[in-house]
Amino acid sequence: MVYKKLKTAFILLMVCIMQTGNIQAQNQDKNLEKANAAYKKFAFIEAIRLYNKEIKKGNNTIEAYTKLGDCYYYNGDYPEAARCYAKIIDSPKGIDPEYYFRYAQALNNSQNYKESEQVMKTYYSKTGKKDLSADWNQEKLMEDIKRQSGRYIFKPADVNSPFSDFGACFNGKDKVIYASAKDTGTIIKRKHSWNEKSFLKLYSADVTVDGGLQNPVLLKGDVNTRYHQSTPAITKDGKTMYFTRNNYAGGKLGADKEGTTYLKIYVAENVNGEWKNVKELGYPINSDGFSSAHPALSADESELYFVSDRNNKFGNSDIYAASLKKGGYIGNDITRLGDEINTLGRETYPFVDASGILYFSSDGHPGLGGLDVFAALKDDQGKYHVVNLGDGVNTNADDFAYTIQDDTKKGYFSSNRSGNDDIYSFTELRAADFNFNIKPIVSGTLKYTSGAPIEGMAVEVYNSENQVINTVYSGKDGLYTIDLDPYKDYKLVYKKPGIAEKIHNVAPQLKPAEKREYSFDFINEMEVIVGDKTVTLQEGDDLTHKLKLDPIYFDYNGFKIRESSKTELDKVVELMKARPSISLKINSHTDSRGRDDFNMKLSENRAKATVDYIAAHGIEKERVSGEGYGETRLINRCTNGVKCSEQEHQQNRRSEFIIHVNH
Repeated sequence: MVYKKLKTAFILLMVCIMQTGNIQAQNQDKNLEKANAAYKKFAFIEAIRLYNKEIKKGNNTIEAYTKLGDCYYYNGDYPEAARCYAKIIDSPKGIDPEYYFRYAQALNNSQNYKESEQVMKTYYSKTGKKDLSADWNQEKLMEDIKRQSGRYIFKPADVNSPFSDFGACFNGKDKVIYASAKDTGTIIKRKHSWNEKSFLKLYSADVTVDGGLQNPVLLKGDVNTRYHQSTPAITKDGKTMYFTRNNYAGGKLGADKEGTTYLKIYVAENVNGEWKNVKELGYPINSDGFSSAHPALSADESELYFVSDRNNKFGNSDIYAASLKKGGYIGNDITRLGDEINTLGRETYPFVDASGILYFSSDGHPGLGGLDVFAALKDDQGKYHVVNLGDGVNTNADDFAYTIQDDTKKGYFSSNRSGNDDIYSFTELRAADFNFNIKPIVSGTLKYTSGAPIEGMAVEVYNSENQVINTVYSGKDGLYTIDLDPYKDYKLVYKKPGIAEKIHNVAPQLKPAEKREYSFDFINEMEVIVGDKTVTLQEGDDLTHKLKLDPIYFDYNGFKIRESSKTELDKVVELMKARPSISLKINSHTDSRGRDDFNMKLSENRAKATVDYIAAHGIEKERVSGEGYGETRLINRCTNGVKCSEQEHQQNRRSEFIIHVNH
């Protein structure tokens, strides 16, 4: 009986223990579900609290440490993220190899460069990808950064507040629009669950002579709401602004089925100085199922760059591009930039300067820690080259939202190096070193139609204001080369005495590092085929002899051109049309018979009749002139009172077509 009682008591005890364990497991599951729910909504501060609470209670699962590490990672607390990832990296159950990349990132951003390189090597070995771990080597990284360093003078902007201020964008030459969380006029600070910082509004500020910022005012219009709006991009004409905002429209905050609100890109129009007619960009730019943010315009405004976390199971962001049509319409050709730009980390805050250089921030490329600013440019093969902008712009904090003006080399970047997001103004002292010529090159070969090269032909370069900004000359081989700036309008004018001037507009606009050839054949205006021979013309030559023209006859004592002479004059017209560099002076002469004053007037009329005929057949009047000499320039002995034959007098009754070359 005692045995039975003991057995019954033992069974009851085991049931109680099992029930207690089940209750604890259920509570643990519920608490983990709460943490996961906060994680899915990007409420990382709340999720960190819940995951840490669970871990302290003994929930040391891979899931708990993985997601806790991600929460720290997304909030830029890389040492804590690395501590969490270290707990799972050697798990016998195995983890996604991409977490080796994230662990290496966290170590790199914590300045544990050697350990970061080793973990990165493990990542490449596990994925079978090309091993690029040498790029994370501390010595190589610091050498690359040193090469780009010392290029800036910078200081904090005067508009910075105790709250977040970042993302300055030029609005014309003398104004900037930026985001701030200072919440002017608001007593209770609104919090965003991602990082528990105040919501952002857009402000306008004036640019000072030295590049500083002053007089910040809340942006006028319908852009600012009671949720986040930031990172604008404004067209050159100042009429259109793309910007980032929470999924907010019609007074309501949008969300997906699980209640998560994502970021979207909107567009607004400048109406009399106020930003109105706010519209959400459609799919595939925006969606209720992923975030799109931080718009930027290409140098020629034919593309819209932006950031999105679509198709990214790790929640990181990549940079995408979409075509921009006339009228601001977005194309459906969304393209993710290549792996030279996008990594398993976060690529964000793109900006494209007037030279076509793409600036962006990333924690997935080797850097000093946190988000670093990088510059990227395509070579002539279309491959991006990426360089870290170096010490000064970059620190071991988050450095981002870089923008620069091409003409002044002044600009702004943002950083939380002081513990809060602030804007810094800068002047760039020298350009980033890409180890290749980033300027587009126009070249070509200039030849005569005979195939012979043209040496010494001037190629004048005109800008959009029709000003000559450069002149180069072709060499002995007829070759010429010109370095130009990308995304600008140019006109090339080819000139050389004795050769028809040629004008060529450079279109479409040149892209960075692009190579384009313009080769042309020209007529040598100082050469002409007469019969089966090539005859060379020179300044002062008489076309009558060079072309072997028959005499130009007029009626006796008259100045009307005979039909028989028009054929010869047509030869002169044809030559001048093909050789616009050549002008002519028509000299008309008479013989000595008749009064001197009559002969002078007669020759002047004949010269004028000849000029009028040539001009009437398509030759500019300024290219042909005439003068009558009467009997003042006889070429033989037949002066007044001298008996001569008709043939001898005819030698004096002549027209000369004297060549003048326009320089």
